[in-house]
Amino acid sequence: MDDVDTTTLRSARRSQVLLVSLLAVSVGVIGFAIWSGASDDTSPTVSSAPQPPAAVTIDGWTPYWVLDRILQQPDSGDSRLRNLREVSPFWFSVNGFDSIEPDTFAPNDLTQTYVDRLRNSDVAIVPSLLDRMDAGQMATVLSDPIVRAAHVDAIRQFADDLEVDGIDIDYEQFAFADSPSTWSATRPNWVAFITELSEVLHDDGRTLSVSIPAVYDESVTGDPGYWVYDHGAIAEHVDGLRIMAYDYSVAEPGPIAPLDWVQQVIDGVLLAVPPEFHDRVVLGIPSYGYNWPTIIVGDCPADAPGRTSINPGTLDDLIALRNIEPVADALTGEWSATYELEIDDGVSSCVQTRQLHWVDADGVALRVEMARRAGIRGVALWALGYEDDDVWNALVSSATKDLAP
Repeated sequence: MDDVDTTTLRSARRSQVLLVSLLAVSVGVIGFAIWSGASDDTSPTVSSAPQPPAAVTIDGWTPYWVLDRILQQPDSGDSRLRNLREVSPFWFSVNGFDSIEPDTFAPNDLTQTYVDRLRNSDVAIVPSLLDRMDAGQMATVLSDPIVRAAHVDAIRQFADDLEVDGIDIDYEQFAFADSPSTWSATRPNWVAFITELSEVLHDDGRTLSVSIPAVYDESVTGDPGYWVYDHGAIAEHVDGLRIMAYDYSVAEPGPIAPLDWVQQVIDGVLLAVPPEFHDRVVLGIPSYGYNWPTIIVGDCPADAPGRTSINPGTLDDLIALRNIEPVADALTGEWSATYELEIDDGVSSCVQTRQLHWVDADGVALRVEMARRAGIRGVALWALGYEDDDVWNALVSSATKDLAP
């Protein structure tokens, strides 16, 4: 989901989930009539028409590598903040049980300017903490109650030092680096960690969110998903359960978040989470895509591009430069395209056939409406700074407009 090394955490395992159902929206019964006794020919009709889906809140992650773009548009940026509930600065790394530091590539001047802008708005500041430890190390930290408690204290101190409104835990190594054979041992320790962290943050008047991959209804998909995170058990302890419904295709070209898979993600989390905590579920929505090389003819230079990220904010320039003809896919709710790229450094040369897949403004709106019709309380955009005006307007409109029941 990001342009730096966090993309390597994404596993091709998601693509093994079968696309077994198309998006369907059920419509409730409009009404019914109740007939009285013999003294009346008819009685008043009692309406049971369902209420329109409620509006949803909007959160977003802001990675450091888009800050220059955001800060170049101060008026637009400030206006957009007014539509957001929470913003998660995405540049803090957990490097050890007691070590939380800004990413070494995050520009200090831009991050400070952006945080100052957030403080001057009404948006809640909820920084994401990313597990940057080697595979298995965070699982080891959480397995020891004493070390786990020290880690909780470190997060609490971090929140105090930065004077933030909450914390978002984004520990993806369990899913994408650790072996699934370790999940049974990690799962209860993860639940204990979230429970303990929730207590101290709530005592301090702060919120706790988690950003985690999907869990599925195994009877439908044949895959239980990333059950190591025990979505149902942690739901009562968190204020936001952010489900990352994107990166369906990473290693190989394909859709970013096909609609039928997104529906499986929604169905899976609502099945796993007790109904009384459904209002804590937040659906992560993509506003980006990937650009993959698929066929290579010749001998490419060593610095020839591999998979790269694309987003609506920069896509128009690429389409114009390469004379690309995008194709819409109604089933996935996405766009795709192919083009050829000639690369020559004077020593070696090649021709790459490259394939694009991305989610545009209409695709963002579709996924927001899916969340609303499912009764999910909020959406979170990956990522703030990727969107263009069309995506932003679609996001805000679809979050609040009237939807027919």
